Amino acid sequence: MDSSMYLYDVPPVLMEKFCKIIDSGDDSLGWRGLAARIVPSWTEVRRAERLEAIGKSPTRELIWSWAQQNKTVGDLVKVLEDMGHYRALQLFIPQVDHQRAAGITPPLLSYPRHPNLPASRPNLVGTSLMILFQVKGRCTTAL
Repeated sequence: MDSSMYLYDVPPVLMEKFCKIIDSGDDSLGWRGLAARIVPSWTEVRRAERLEAIGKSPTRELIWSWAQQNKTVGDLVKVLEDMGHYRALQLFIPQVDHQRAAGITPPLLSYPRHPNLPASRPNLVGTSLMILFQVKGRCTTAL
């Protein structure tokens, strides 16, 4: 997605997904963490709390208000990177570009590989795992 796109031009379906992700987050990764970075006063935070109490999305209201200041997708991406909110970032920038631009590898998007394991992750759905532990020269099995 073009970083110069204004937030009020972002497709509603995408913005709805974003709001659900942020609304479901806790404190620093939720709407309060977003508010701490984008709202000019605590009055706006209190307003968002009241909206949440009546069942409205506080994130939607905060973003809509912020978008009226001609904020762009690039501005939002910077805030999300500051928050460390990789899940929400995935909505606005491709995974590879995000990793390259930020110089980081999000922990939930990459898996460290042990040198003795295959490069691809096996599909373990519906299978039982057997874990072997090396204990003082003996091999024990744990299920």
